[in-house]
Amino acid sequence: MKIKILPQELINQIAAGEVVERPASVVKELVENSLDAGAGNIVIEIENGGINLIKVTDDGIGMNKEDATLCIQQHATSKINSQEDLFKIVTLGFRGEALASISSVSQFCLTTKNKNSVSGTCVKIEDGQLDISEAGSADGTNIEVKNLFYNVPARQKYLKTAVTEFNHVVDLFLNYCLAFPKIDWKLVHNNKTVYQFPAAKRLVRIADCLGDEVANHLIEVDLKLNDIVVTGFVGKPQIARHNRKLQYLFINYRPVNEYIISKQIKQAFGTLLGKELHPVYILNFQIDNEKIDVNVHPRKLEVRFSEPQIVYRTAYNVVSRILDDNDLNRQVPEVEMKKFVPIADVLGNKFKTQNPNSKGNLKYKIESPKQPSVEFQKAVMDFDKYMERGKKGAEGIRSAELEKELEDSEKFIPEYKILGQSQNSYIIVETEEAIKIYDQHASSERVQYEKIKREWQIGKLASQKMLIPQNIELTASEARLINDNSDLFERLGFEIENFGGNSFAISAVPQFLAKQELKQIVLQLLDELTETVVVEDRISEPIDKIFKMMACKSAIKFGDELSFDGMEALINDLEKLDNQYTCVHGRPCVVEFKFQELNKMFKRI
Repeated sequence: MKIKILPQELINQIAAGEVVERPASVVKELVENSLDAGAGNIVIEIENGGINLIKVTDDGIGMNKEDATLCIQQHATSKINSQEDLFKIVTLGFRGEALASISSVSQFCLTTKNKNSVSGTCVKIEDGQLDISEAGSADGTNIEVKNLFYNVPARQKYLKTAVTEFNHVVDLFLNYCLAFPKIDWKLVHNNKTVYQFPAAKRLVRIADCLGDEVANHLIEVDLKLNDIVVTGFVGKPQIARHNRKLQYLFINYRPVNEYIISKQIKQAFGTLLGKELHPVYILNFQIDNEKIDVNVHPRKLEVRFSEPQIVYRTAYNVVSRILDDNDLNRQVPEVEMKKFVPIADVLGNKFKTQNPNSKGNLKYKIESPKQPSVEFQKAVMDFDKYMERGKKGAEGIRSAELEKELEDSEKFIPEYKILGQSQNSYIIVETEEAIKIYDQHASSERVQYEKIKREWQIGKLASQKMLIPQNIELTASEARLINDNSDLFERLGFEIENFGGNSFAISAVPQFLAKQELKQIVLQLLDELTETVVVEDRISEPIDKIFKMMACKSAIKFGDELSFDGMEALINDLEKLDNQYTCVHGRPCVVEFKFQELNKMFKRI
C-alpha cells in the first residue's frame, strides 16, 4: 500500500508553509486575531527581527479554558458557521488555520482570560506536545512565538537577516496603525520601543506614521460612488515618491495588494505626475462583503471582486473628482523659463569658443542681471572652473586624490573629429575608419558611474558644503533608515543631521549632485535601502545599485545642448574607460559604422 494518511503534526507544518512565510506573517495573523477580539490596545514585542521571539499582547475579550484548548486545533474558528458565512466575511481572520500552523513550527505559548473567568489559561505546544494549565492573567490574550521554524530547518534557511525581517514587520505594523487609528499601538524590538502611537484622529495618526510633511500635503477623500464608500486621503503631487511605499490601500479595513486599483489612481493624476512618480494615498474602500472574496490568498493579501470593473472605475473617478474639486492644476507652481544667453554677451569676448569646429559661442543658462547677484557670481566662478578644467571632463571637478589615481590609468585616444550634435541627444564623430554615434546620456552615465566607483575605492566621495542647509521631513521608516545607515551616507559625501523626530538637515552633498533636487535624491537613496548596509571597500550589490542611481541622476540628459568642448570632454572621458560600451542599465553608449560597411551598403564596392 503506497497511499497513507499523514500525521497531524506534518499536516500542520505543510499548512504552515502556506500561512507562515516569515515573522511578519505571524505578526499579521496574531494582530488580526487581536483586532477581531475587539482590542483597544495592542503591543507587539520582537527579538532578532522576530526570528527568536514574537509576542503579541492585547486587551480584547479573551477566551475561557474550553475555547483556549480548541483554538490551536486546525480549522477551529468562532468566526464562521456555514458555507454562506464564507461569502460575507466581516472579520479579518476566519479560517482557523493560523494558530495551528504557527504552533507547529515554533515554541508556542498562549495565555488568555475573559472577564467571566476567575483565572486565565496557559496553552503550551513544543515538538507536538500539548500542555494546558491554569495561569494568572489580565483580561485579553498574550501569545508568544519563540524560535520560528526551529523544527523545520529547510524553511528557516530562507529567512533573511534580522534587519530585513524586522523591516517587513514594521511595514505591516504601519499598515494596521493607519487602518485602525482608534487603537493604541506599540512596537518593541530587542527590548527597545520603536513606535508607540496612542489612539488618535486619522490625520494625527498619519502624521505619527508618515511624518508631518506628508500629513500637511493630503487631500481628504469621503465619497460614495457605485455603492462603494471611499474614505481617506490622497497626497498632493509635491509629495509623490519614486516607489509605491507610501501607498496604503484597504478593502473594508483589510490591508491588501491591488495593482489595478493602484494603476487607476495613478492614471487619475494624469499629467500632474511624471511617469516615474507614484502618488501617496491612504484609502479604504468599503464594499458590500457579499461582493468580495477574501479567501483567494493563503495569507489574505489579495481579494477578488464580483464586479471588478466597477471597483476599478470607482477608484479612478473618485480620485479624479477629488483632484478636480481641489483645482490642483492651479497649485502646481509654474516654472520660470530661463532663456539661453550667449556667454560672450554676458561676460565679454574673453570666453568665446576658440575651436573652429564649434557651432558657436558656448551658452550658459543664466540671465544677465543689471547688478551681479550672488547666484550670478557663483555661475561665473563655476564657468571659470569649467574652462580651467579643459579636457579633463564634463562630469565635475575631481578631487586631488582621484586625479592622482587616474594619472596612470589614462590611455591613448585615437584622433577624431566631432561633426556635431543631433537632436541634442547624440554626438556624431568621424574617425579614420568609421562614423561613431554616441548616446550622450548613456555615455555620461557610464563616465559618472566609473568615477563614483573609483572615488569610493579611494576613500570618500568628494563632498560640497551647502551655503544654507536644506531641511527634509521624512516618514518614520525613512528616518530609521537614515539613522541606521549614517556611515554609508557619510562615505557617499552627504552630511545629514537629525534635529528632532523625523526632521533632518542636509548640509553637504556629493559634488556631482550639488545641482540636483536634494530631497528627491535622498528619497531615492532610501528607496534602494531595505536594511543597514555594511560599509566596506568592496562594492556590494546594494551599494552598486546606489552608485547606478547616482550616476543616472547626475549624468548629462537627453535633450541637453552641449558645447563643442563639452562634447569633446565627454568623449575623451568615455574613451579612457576600459568599459565604455554600455550605460549602467545595459544600453549602448556608442554605435559604430565602418566606412567599409557604408561603402558596401551604398554599393561603392
